[in-house]
Amino acid sequence: MTDRPFIFRKDNLEMVLPVTPSSYQVEKGINIEVVNIHELGDAIMTGYGTLATIKIDFLLPTREYPFSLSSDPEPYITQIESWLKERDRLRFIVGGTQINIPVIIEHLNYGEQDGTNDIYASIVLREYRDLATVQVQTSPAASAPRESPTAVLSQTVENYLIKPGDTLSGICRKYYGDGSAAVYKKLAAYNDIKNPHLIIAGKTIKIPKPMP
Repeated sequence: MTDRPFIFRKDNLEMVLPVTPSSYQVEKGINIEVVNIHELGDAIMTGYGTLATIKIDFLLPTREYPFSLSSDPEPYITQIESWLKERDRLRFIVGGTQINIPVIIEHLNYGEQDGTNDIYASIVLREYRDLATVQVQTSPAASAPRESPTAVLSQTVENYLIKPGDTLSGICRKYYGDGSAAVYKKLAAYNDIKNPHLIIAGKTIKIPKPMP
């Protein structure tokens, strides 16, 4: 098993790519609007960050290779196509990195290219963000303009009772699928825990979803 697996997780189902891709690409940015101001010319208005786009090229072998976990591409293609068709929300994780992102599959492309029957595939993932129900407020006056809808980010917080033998790393692995230092230090800061390596059994901490 590679120490840098590419993992797709949906509820209790976890799919690891049979051959670890040599690279991946994450694209992020911010929204920019150019506004023309009279007598001043163009000005740039910066907005909030855009959702990440992730592109991956990977191999699905049809033969046994020493570096592959499987020689049958069909279950992988079938599962990915199912997630794509159902617009399922997944968690994409790259082991040994900070990549642990909620995503949906935006695009899948696959085929043969070298006569070996091996499948070469490309997938595009788009980060998703839950939004609460949009609420619209209107003025009682008939002549007043209607206010723009307000979208509020939805975040749930779950209480967790620390048990003997628990670690913040293990708790983060359970709830976020990632027990790395970057994640458990965030959880420690969220709960005002000064030393993330020292937690007390019997104390209740809060588990925000998603991690802020």
